[in-house]
Amino acid sequence: LIDHAAALGAHMKERMTEWVVKYPIVGDVRGLGLMLAFELVHDRQTKERAPALRDRIVHLAFERGLLVLGAGQNSIRLSPALVLSRDQAGFALDTLEQCIREATP
Repeated sequence: LIDHAAALGAHMKERMTEWVVKYPIVGDVRGLGLMLAFELVHDRQTKERAPALRDRIVHLAFERGLLVLGAGQNSIRLSPALVLSRDQAGFALDTLEQCIREATP
């Protein structure tokens, strides 16, 4: 299970790291194994926090059947079960990316 979590977490983090380049509201991605988080910002240079954007994405994800946790003032935390499948991870990341696109001003 631990090896699975490490490998799948690395795959997820790699994909999420692309969001920093693609979406100006994603300021940072961090985590270890399947415990991952990404930060929402108004301005990537100043790292001005975007709590309202974070809350909107959490709500949009919930509407699409994905439960994620707000963390701190402006981050979203992913903490799935260690038995998460690659398909389930793909659904979560696809859903979050849709929500990010929709929330991006």
